[in-house]
This record gives sequence, structure tokens and C-alpha cells, in this order.
Amino acid sequence: MLTQSIAREARPLEAANAAAARRRKGTRSRVKTHCVNGHLLSEHARIALHKGCMTRQCRACDRMRYSRGGVMKSGVLEKVTARIAAGTPIRSFTKPGQGGYLLRYDTFNRYRRENPDFDCFVIAATKDNNSKGQLRRWTRIRNNAVREQSNDYYKIRSMLPAGFPGKDDVVSAIFEDLLTGALRRDDVRLRMQSYITAHNRMFPTKYAKFGDSPLLSLDEVLFDDGTATRGDGVSRGLWD
Repeated sequence: MLTQSIAREARPLEAANAAAARRRKGTRSRVKTHCVNGHLLSEHARIALHKGCMTRQCRACDRMRYSRGGVMKSGVLEKVTARIAAGTPIRSFTKPGQGGYLLRYDTFNRYRRENPDFDCFVIAATKDNNSKGQLRRWTRIRNNAVREQSNDYYKIRSMLPAGFPGKDDVVSAIFEDLLTGALRRDDVRLRMQSYITAHNRMFPTKYAKFGDSPLLSLDEVLFDDGTATRGDGVSRGLWD
């Protein structure tokens, strides 16, 4: 009975001692005021998760390591050289998260600094990359403009009546006004009927008798008291 009583009293003490021991584990890190490189942690420290534990890390040291760069492995160097020789942009294999990622940019820069021959090779191989990139960019812009214009053509054409014969003429007139600023894109549907009316006025499909139309029928009688038509007075053929 005495043994059991001692055990019951010892268990809470054991748990308290274990908790105190766990708290003491981080005491050395908590009381540190400077990192191993002498940077003031109150100014440069940051909390980070490292291997499952919350740790204090120094931002100044991170910047130093990034400026210094890592060490490029020989196998990676061969792949990087082949990529550059093929005209691949540098950021395609130095930007994390992409399929062709090989190494960090600071590691790549360090190798260039420490190897002048490799640096000269990179400069010579990438000297036209900027112009190539701009060419690709302008090509995309031009293709998008052509694609958008093509889409606009079919959109405007679909606004016209199905049996309207002068669709291409009306669409051309609308595009001309869009380019000159005489028509806004949002007003195309509202002003469609005016373009149809203008086209019909210029190219009427029916002949008028009293000068309402620029086209006159050759079968029209010239005088009310006669039988002569306009066609009777034609002295030259169309293709003469």
C-alpha cells in the first residue's frame, strides 16, 4: 500500500517535471539576441517552420546566402549549357514552379561570376533573346488583333437580315467608321438600320419612275403620248 501511495504522489511530479523539461528545451534559442553571424535578432529575426518545428531565422543571413549563391552540380551544369545553347530563356530553368526548373537564379549567377568563360558563353548565346521575346510578344498581339477582328466581322454580319444581299458592303462601311472613330463598338447594333438604309439608297433593288432612284428602267416609256422607251435610244453597247 505504501508503494502505491508513493507512486500516486510521484506521477504528478513526473508529469510536471517533463513539462518543465520541454519548456527548457527552447530556452537557449529564446534568449539568443544575435545569430551566428552577429546580426541582431530583434531586427532581423523571423519565425519559420523548419523540419516540423517553429524556429527563429535571420533574414540578413538569408539575404547573404542568396547574394552568395549556391553551388552548381556538374550534372545540372550540362543541362543548363544545353538549354542556353538551344536558345531557351534563362528564367525558364531558374524560376521555381515551372516544368523545366533546374536551379535557383542565385546559384546560376554565382557560377557566372566564378567562371568568366561560362559568363561570356551566356552573354553570346542570349544577346538576341530580348529581340526574339519582343518579336514573339508583338506576334501574339497582332494575332489577337486579327482574331478579334475576324470575330467582329462575323458578329456584325450576324446582325444583318438573313436575306440582305449587301452584307459585305455594310460590314466594310462599319469597320471603316470604327477605325476612324465615327462609330463606337457599343453603338453598332443601334445604328445597323441606318447602314442598311444607306446601302439600299446607294444600291436600290427596284426602279423608280419619278427620279427617286439613281437607276432607271430601259423599258420605261419616255413620253405619256408615245411608245418609245429609254432602251430605244441606246446607241452603244455596254462593252463598246
